[in-house]
Amino acid sequence: MIDDIRYLIVFAKIVEAGSISGGAEALGLTTATASTHLSKLEKNLGSALLYRNTRKLSLTHDGINLLETAKSMLELYEKGVIEFKQRSISTANKLHISVPAVFINSAFTRHLAVFIKEYPDVDLNISYSDTRKDIIGESIDVAFRIGELPDSSLKARHLFVLPRQLVASKGLLSHYKPINHPDDLEHLPWIGLTMRQNNREFRHKSGELALVKYTPTVVVDNVEAAYALAKQQIGLAAPPRYLSEDDVKREKIQEVLPDWSLEPLKVYAIWPANISTSSIAYKLINNIYNSVESHQL
Repeated sequence: MIDDIRYLIVFAKIVEAGSISGGAEALGLTTATASTHLSKLEKNLGSALLYRNTRKLSLTHDGINLLETAKSMLELYEKGVIEFKQRSISTANKLHISVPAVFINSAFTRHLAVFIKEYPDVDLNISYSDTRKDIIGESIDVAFRIGELPDSSLKARHLFVLPRQLVASKGLLSHYKPINHPDDLEHLPWIGLTMRQNNREFRHKSGELALVKYTPTVVVDNVEAAYALAKQQIGLAAPPRYLSEDDVKREKIQEVLPDWSLEPLKVYAIWPANISTSSIAYKLINNIYNSVESHQL
């Protein structure tokens, strides 16, 4: 059936152009292909549609009867192509992206600002949220995600890793025995994140691994909020190092178990599979990747 629709469009275009070669050229086909499509249509219908001679084409009686239907198919096809191209033009400079809220005060946003200045005509809609958005459902062109990705049909590119450190206020730690091993952490108050599981894997300088499972005292949906609560003596938190390392140096907060490191989180760009590699969305992904490669987050 789909082939017959294609053949009808070719038939209508040949009649409109007045020749097989003219119709073929208008549709971006070779003359041989257009001629084959016409012959297959006539074979499927069991009727000749055109009289062919060296000077011109003319319609048979059956061709005249079929022409209006074929013209309707051609009109729908051309209208659809035009509307698609118009939508492509109107959306070519529109970009809807999702960025983790924890990146608001990081170098990531500075890299994003460079892109915005480089492409001032782009109409950019940015959603800063640590809650994972539905990319397809919310028509997001590119989402930047922290942590492992579930299997899906979406495309993904690993951009960089995000080092973390375990921190707590000195006031909170003063109420507990000295912490010498990750096992000592299980009974301390933790600040949980809705987007993370309630466990942490630690690696000692010697290579020893330790997994800590905990029940959070408070659960939030924002990494910076978790860190802010940690500074208010609510519990342990594991923010990105760029967020807490200056406070640690100023002794506003204390790093817990500095000889043990948390596994860095991977950061990805993900996008729908049908996005073209020449699109502005793809340029943004490459821009962020190259910026992070040459500068530290």
